[in-house]
Amino acid sequence: VLLFPRQRMNLPCMYEQCKHMLMVARELSRLQVSYEEYLCMKTLLLLSTIPKEGLKSQSLFEEIRMTYIKELGKAIVKREGNSSQNWQRFYQLTKLLDSMHD
Repeated sequence: VLLFPRQRMNLPCMYEQCKHMLMVARELSRLQVSYEEYLCMKTLLLLSTIPKEGLKSQSLFEEIRMTYIKELGKAIVKREGNSSQNWQRFYQLTKLLDSMHD
Protein backbone atom coordinates (compact mmCIF):
# COMPACT_ATOMS: atom_id res chain seq x y z
CA VAL A 1 0.00 0.00 0.00
CA LEU A 2 1.32 3.42 -0.94
CA LEU A 3 0.72 6.25 1.48
CA PHE A 4 1.24 9.89 0.57
CA PRO A 5 0.89 12.97 2.75
CA ARG A 6 -2.31 14.91 2.06
CA GLN A 7 -0.31 17.92 0.81
CA ARG A 8 1.36 15.81 -1.88
CA MET A 9 -1.93 14.31 -2.96
CA ASN A 10 -3.22 17.82 -3.60
CA LEU A 11 -0.55 18.36 -6.25
CA PRO A 12 -2.23 17.92 -9.66
CA CYS A 13 0.58 15.77 -11.07
CA MET A 14 0.58 13.43 -8.05
CA TYR A 15 -3.18 13.03 -8.12
CA GLU A 16 -3.11 12.20 -11.85
CA GLN A 17 -0.29 9.68 -11.37
CA CYS A 18 -2.22 7.93 -8.60
CA LYS A 19 -5.38 7.85 -10.70
CA HIS A 20 -3.43 6.32 -13.58
CA MET A 21 -1.82 3.68 -11.32
CA LEU A 22 -5.25 2.77 -9.99
CA MET A 23 -6.62 2.47 -13.54
CA VAL A 24 -3.74 0.15 -14.51
CA ALA A 25 -4.30 -2.01 -11.43
CA ARG A 26 -8.03 -2.25 -12.19
CA GLU A 27 -7.35 -3.23 -15.80
CA LEU A 28 -4.84 -5.91 -14.77
CA SER A 29 -7.47 -7.30 -12.42
CA ARG A 30 -10.32 -7.01 -14.94
CA LEU A 31 -8.29 -8.79 -17.61
CA GLN A 32 -7.17 -11.43 -15.09
CA VAL A 33 -3.61 -11.18 -16.37
CA SER A 34 -1.64 -14.39 -15.77
CA TYR A 35 1.78 -14.31 -14.16
CA GLU A 36 3.47 -15.17 -17.49
CA GLU A 37 1.57 -12.41 -19.30
CA TYR A 38 2.49 -9.99 -16.53
CA LEU A 39 6.20 -10.87 -16.76
CA CYS A 40 6.22 -10.35 -20.53
CA MET A 41 4.36 -7.05 -20.20
CA LYS A 42 6.70 -5.88 -17.45
CA THR A 43 9.76 -6.69 -19.57
CA LEU A 44 8.31 -4.95 -22.61
CA LEU A 45 7.55 -1.90 -20.50
CA LEU A 46 11.12 -1.86 -19.17
CA LEU A 47 12.52 -2.27 -22.68
CA SER A 48 10.48 0.70 -23.85
CA THR A 49 12.29 3.01 -21.40
CA ILE A 50 15.79 2.42 -22.76
CA PRO A 51 16.90 5.48 -24.76
CA LYS A 52 17.70 4.55 -28.33
CA GLU A 53 20.72 6.84 -28.41
CA GLY A 54 22.17 4.92 -25.47
CA LEU A 55 22.12 1.52 -27.18
CA LYS A 56 25.17 0.00 -28.79
CA SER A 57 23.18 -2.44 -30.89
CA GLN A 58 19.72 -1.32 -31.94
CA SER A 59 19.16 -4.50 -33.96
CA LEU A 60 19.91 -6.71 -30.95
CA PHE A 61 17.57 -4.58 -28.82
CA GLU A 62 14.77 -4.99 -31.40
CA GLU A 63 15.39 -8.74 -31.50
CA ILE A 64 15.04 -8.96 -27.71
CA ARG A 65 11.87 -6.85 -27.81
CA MET A 66 10.34 -9.02 -30.53
CA THR A 67 11.22 -12.14 -28.52
CA TYR A 68 9.17 -10.83 -25.60
CA ILE A 69 6.28 -9.87 -27.88
CA LYS A 70 6.28 -13.48 -29.14
CA GLU A 71 6.49 -14.75 -25.55
CA LEU A 72 3.46 -12.64 -24.67
CA GLY A 73 1.63 -14.33 -27.54
CA LYS A 74 2.68 -17.76 -26.26
CA ALA A 75 1.51 -16.88 -22.73
CA ILE A 76 -1.87 -15.90 -24.16
CA VAL A 77 -2.17 -19.19 -26.07
CA LYS A 78 -1.14 -21.09 -22.93
CA ARG A 79 -3.87 -19.32 -20.97
CA GLU A 80 -6.61 -19.26 -23.59
CA GLY A 81 -5.77 -22.29 -25.71
CA ASN A 82 -6.10 -22.03 -29.48
CA SER A 83 -8.98 -19.63 -29.30
CA SER A 84 -10.29 -17.04 -31.71
CA GLN A 85 -10.06 -14.68 -28.71
CA ASN A 86 -6.24 -14.74 -28.71
CA TRP A 87 -5.83 -11.70 -30.96
CA GLN A 88 -8.42 -9.78 -28.98
CA ARG A 89 -6.57 -10.52 -25.74
CA PHE A 90 -3.24 -9.61 -27.34
CA TYR A 91 -4.81 -6.30 -28.42
CA GLN A 92 -6.21 -5.66 -24.91
CA LEU A 93 -2.86 -6.34 -23.24
CA THR A 94 -0.83 -4.26 -25.69
CA LYS A 95 -3.38 -1.44 -25.43
CA LEU A 96 -2.89 -1.52 -21.64
CA LEU A 97 0.89 -1.46 -22.18
CA ASP A 98 0.51 1.57 -24.44
CA SER A 99 -1.51 3.37 -21.77
CA MET A 100 1.38 2.86 -19.33
CA HIS A 101 3.68 4.89 -21.60
CA ASP A 102 1.56 8.02 -21.34
